[in-house]
Amino acid sequence: MEYIAHVRVEDGEIQSVHQHLLDTKLLAERWGNSLGISKVCGLAALLHDMGKYSDAFQHYIRRAVSGEKVRRGEVDHATAGGRLLFETLKRKMPDQLLGEIVSNAIISHHGNLHDYIQGEDSPFLQRVELKVLDEYEVCKKRFFDEVISEPDFMNYTEAASQQLMSYLERIGQTLVNSTFLTKLVFSILIDADRTNTRQFEEKGVDSSLAVDLQVLKENLERHLSSLKNNRSTVSTINVLRQQMSEQCMQYAERPSGVYTLSIPTGGGKTLASLRYALHHASHHQKKRIIYVVPFTTIIEQNAQVARAVLNTEEIVEHHSNVIQLDDASEDEMSLQAKLNLAKDNWDAPVIFTTMVQYLNTFYAKGNRNTRRLHHLSEAVVIFDEVQKVPTKCVSLFNESLNFLKDGLSSSVILCTATQPALDFVKHRLTSDGEMIQGLSTVVDAFKRTEIEVVPDEFDTARLDLFVRDKAALNQSVLIILNTKTVVRRLYESLKSSFSEDEVYHLSTSMCAAHRKCILEKINGRLDTGKRVICISTQLIEAGVDVSFQCVIRSFAGLDSIAQAAGRCNRHGEVERRTVYLINHVEENVSKLTDIAKGQEIVKRLVVDLQRDSNAYGGELLSVLAMNRYFQEFYQLREVDLDYPVKGSTLASMLFDGTKNQHRISDTSMLLVARHRTVADNFHVIDQQTDDVLAPYGDKGEELIALLNGDINWEDARKWLKESQQYTISIYNHERQALEQSGGIVSLLDGRLLALQPTAYDEQYGLNLSQDSEMQNLFM
Repeated sequence: MEYIAHVRVEDGEIQSVHQHLLDTKLLAERWGNSLGISKVCGLAALLHDMGKYSDAFQHYIRRAVSGEKVRRGEVDHATAGGRLLFETLKRKMPDQLLGEIVSNAIISHHGNLHDYIQGEDSPFLQRVELKVLDEYEVCKKRFFDEVISEPDFMNYTEAASQQLMSYLERIGQTLVNSTFLTKLVFSILIDADRTNTRQFEEKGVDSSLAVDLQVLKENLERHLSSLKNNRSTVSTINVLRQQMSEQCMQYAERPSGVYTLSIPTGGGKTLASLRYALHHASHHQKKRIIYVVPFTTIIEQNAQVARAVLNTEEIVEHHSNVIQLDDASEDEMSLQAKLNLAKDNWDAPVIFTTMVQYLNTFYAKGNRNTRRLHHLSEAVVIFDEVQKVPTKCVSLFNESLNFLKDGLSSSVILCTATQPALDFVKHRLTSDGEMIQGLSTVVDAFKRTEIEVVPDEFDTARLDLFVRDKAALNQSVLIILNTKTVVRRLYESLKSSFSEDEVYHLSTSMCAAHRKCILEKINGRLDTGKRVICISTQLIEAGVDVSFQCVIRSFAGLDSIAQAAGRCNRHGEVERRTVYLINHVEENVSKLTDIAKGQEIVKRLVVDLQRDSNAYGGELLSVLAMNRYFQEFYQLREVDLDYPVKGSTLASMLFDGTKNQHRISDTSMLLVARHRTVADNFHVIDQQTDDVLAPYGDKGEELIALLNGDINWEDARKWLKESQQYTISIYNHERQALEQSGGIVSLLDGRLLALQPTAYDEQYGLNLSQDSEMQNLFM
């Protein structure tokens, strides 16, 4: 009898359980090999679908293939393999550690890792030891008959245990490392399982992107040489940029580690960090480069720059999961099965993604997130504007970076002009060095602005007058405020004073394609010296390459003020320009704790400077002032850094086990991490949001129409990827308002949301009142 693992949709071809287990094992061994844990990962793959040898599963899959409606997951096929391994290794020290790590990956491979400990219970042991499995012995016999003999299995397990001990001795036998290792093995198992299934469905076609990093390095060097040889680009600023870029290239020869790259704003850090990454990958045989930006608002711009200078289109942009597939219901099984085959695992040489997606790979629920984690190994991971890591995630972020370096053999670059004091917290991150030599001298040389604190309080009317005064002296004025409400209010006020093509509004209520269009218009006018008045939220402070003659910033954290200043006189067009710091009394930041606390500290720093003009080197934006700012900020927010939840923190659930043993039944546990509880509670963004498609322009409308029709999974992959540029995030209360007013529709059987044309405005983006001017275009 042939035991079925999968049946190909296209032609009914069968993949046997035996073949699937062995093929998946080969993939898992390959991905674990470079870290020295090939057999640890291979063991998980070898056993993960052992339960498919049960008669119950074989009956189930045959019913499903015949067209009978079945309930997804009605036959548990994941527990048997985990049980076999755990009963083989328990109470055998140190082998039991292997059993706990790998068995958890096996029993969880269709969901999230189980909690080892939860109160006085162990969900892991409940599943792996106590759950009733009627055909366990049948599965075990068929597994040993078909896949691997019992003696060979024992030898393989012993070799895996030796690998595990060697690995932990190398990186340190700590609870933190065991926690991350469990996640790593889980990631490799999920990816190997999904990839082998996809390969079977695609008849063995390997669709991996194959770009040679050496070629990309040569392309970048040619681009930089062309810039250097272009006399029109010779200026003091450009000479400094070239010098810092060359320092990064030279630094690439050093061993992998965690390094800071503190290039001043406007100093060309994107290209300099890519130069380091490509040379470091060449020197140290790294597999890929992962560029992590803080916001989706800038990912497309950075990726576009990289494509141009590296001369390749093979760069993956991963913004967000526009559609969430892991929680699909049984009724959606057919579509789910197809879409889950989508290649979504970061198996590409150059990837641009966001801080949210990075943190999700380690902590969020959902196999799609976890699957990507192991591709962070042997990589160069660049964190752009690293100071933007959410406050509650600081400890989780630091520990993940420590594991990137020690456990995954990756090199980490913390890239920002305003380095946060990540070594000043309990779960600290220690830098192995700064890549730019003589940093204080470089910062002084790069100074292009003066900060002027305006003592008065401003409301919209007074700020309107202030802006018009400054516009009388400057062709371009950028105003950055802390809330969308006051941004919109000032924009509406200024519209009466300037022509339509002179004043612009930017906020995250607009989709990326919309913002890109506005920024292209702004840059076009800036380049030709035409008048531009731009009112924006802080989205323009990160990664947006614009240079205004005058910038007005409402009080915020010192890092935000520095980033705002970086949008003024960015290319050193004149020796100095002025950045005005104002106190806007209409901004309600009571729920924006980071901004509110940041304002408090900055105002204290300003008072210090007013009392002593030599304090912090006499500069509000000096390295000394920035260090002081972040130390005070982390002290004020200390209770929030570990991601607090009711009565505990997520960091303590993973890293601070209060006891190293737990007894249930007759078994003592070595691990205590609460993986599932953490995954259920982890959300990078505080308030739950939903991504919705915006009907912006012809393309946005076309995508909504396409995704509302009959689709196949290959088309869905393409359209969903394109949809990332036309997506905005809405809060729960906004979704409820739109649902009540009919401003939102669901696509793909409710798995995707889209705005009605009336709910999206050409000037402001999301329009809850649904009085969009775009409505007139459809009438």
